[in-house]
Amino acid sequence: MNPIPEFPTAAPLRDGAAISCFEEADREFLQIGQRHDARELQFPHLLMIACACHDPLRESLFASENLAPQEWYLSPAVCYHAYAHYQGQVLADPQIVTARGRCYRREASFQFGRRQLEFEMREIVLLGDPEWLNEKIALIRADIDRIADRCGLPVHWETAEDPFFLPTAKGKALMQRLLETKNELVCDEPEPLAITSINRHGTFFADRFAIRQSDKTPVQTACIAFGLDRWAALRNSNTL
Repeated sequence: MNPIPEFPTAAPLRDGAAISCFEEADREFLQIGQRHDARELQFPHLLMIACACHDPLRESLFASENLAPQEWYLSPAVCYHAYAHYQGQVLADPQIVTARGRCYRREASFQFGRRQLEFEMREIVLLGDPEWLNEKIALIRADIDRIADRCGLPVHWETAEDPFFLPTAKGKALMQRLLETKNELVCDEPEPLAITSINRHGTFFADRFAIRQSDKTPVQTACIAFGLDRWAALRNSNTL
C-alpha cells in the first residue's frame, strides 16, 4: 500500500488480515515475556516533541511562526518508562516486565514495514545482577531464534550500535561495539533489516533513576526490543 501523498511519512493503514498478522506477531513476543514471568505494563507514549499551533484556523497551518513549543514529547522507545517506574526503589529481587507502545523516530527515508516515523514496539525489560541478566537473555534469545526459524526468516545476529549517538559521541558508539552491549537480529532478505535488538545498559539507567539492589548497589538493566511493524511485514511477505 502506498502512502497518501500529502502525508509521505504516515504509518501504514491496516485492516483484516494485516491486523491479524500484526497481533499474532506481538502475541508471540508477549508469550516469550510471560514464559519468563514478565509482568505486563502499559506506559505513556511521550518523549519526542510534537508542536501545537498558535492558530488552528490559519491557512499556512504549519508555518514555523505558527508552531508553539510544548512540554510533552513522543517516545522513541518503550523501555525508558520502565526505569522511571522503578525510580528510587530498592529491588529485593530481579525484575522483568514487558510493554508494547507506539514509538516515533525521524528517519532519513521512509518505507512501510522498514522505516517509519510512527511504529509499534514490544519490549522486555530486565533489572537485576549481571549473572541473572545473562542467563535470562540467553534463554530469551533462544526463544527468538525458534520463532524466526519457524517463520522461515533468513536471519543472523550481529553486534551493532545505537543510532542515537551524536558525532561528538563517536567514542561511546565504538565502546558499545567493542563491549558488544548491543546485538541485533538481522533479516537478510530482501535487504538486511534489524528486527530485534538486545541492549545491555550496565548501570547507566539505574544510576540516573536511583534504582538499587538490596545491598544498595545499582542494578544492571537490559532490554530486548521487537520491531512489530518489521516482523509483521516480513511474516506476511513470507506467506505470500
